[in-house]
Amino acid sequence: MLHTRTLKLLASSLLFAVPLFASAEGVYGGLNLGIGMPNLKTPNGVDKDSQAVAGIVAGYKFNPYFAVEGQYTGIGKVTDNVNGSVKADALSLTAVGILPLNDAFDVYGKLGVAATKSRVSGLSAYDDATHTGATYGLGAEYHFDKAISMRVGWDHYRAEVDVNGGGSKSFDSNVTTIGVAYHF
Repeated sequence: MLHTRTLKLLASSLLFAVPLFASAEGVYGGLNLGIGMPNLKTPNGVDKDSQAVAGIVAGYKFNPYFAVEGQYTGIGKVTDNVNGSVKADALSLTAVGILPLNDAFDVYGKLGVAATKSRVSGLSAYDDATHTGATYGLGAEYHFDKAISMRVGWDHYRAEVDVNGGGSKSFDSNVTTIGVAYHF
C-alpha cells in the first residue's frame, strides 16, 4: 500500500539522517511526553478520547530562524463504550520557522507532511488505515544552555480509519507535549 511505503520511507530517512549529520552544527534530538486528543466518534459511543503519548524528535537547525524536523509520536487513542479502540501514531517531516525572542527563549511554527497509522481493535465497523497529509504546529523553546532546552508544543494531525463496507473516515487529533532537546 502506498501509505505504508511512505511511512517506512519517512522512518528510514529519519533513522539514517541523524547519524549522517551528527557532527554538523545545528543537529538536535529530543523526547516529548504529552496528551493526544483524537476526534473520532465510534458507533458504540466514546468512553475515552485522550491518552498520554510519547514521541521522539530529530532536527537540523540551519540558522537561528529555520530548521527541518522529523518526529515520531503517538497522537492518541479512542476507546468506545464496548471496549473497542482506535490508536494512532504519526511520523512527520516539517519545516520549522523560528522567532528568537532573546538568547534563551524562542517561539516556533511548523508546517509539513505526516504519515499516520491507525490500529483498530474490537470495532467491527472500522479497520486499520494509513493516511498521508499536512501537519502543522506551534510551540516555544527555552534554552537552559547551548546544549539543553525544554520545549512545549501543540501539533495537529489528520488520520483515518477504513470503514467496513467501503470508504474511509477521517479524524483530527491535537497533540500537546512538553519535552527536552539536546543540541549537538
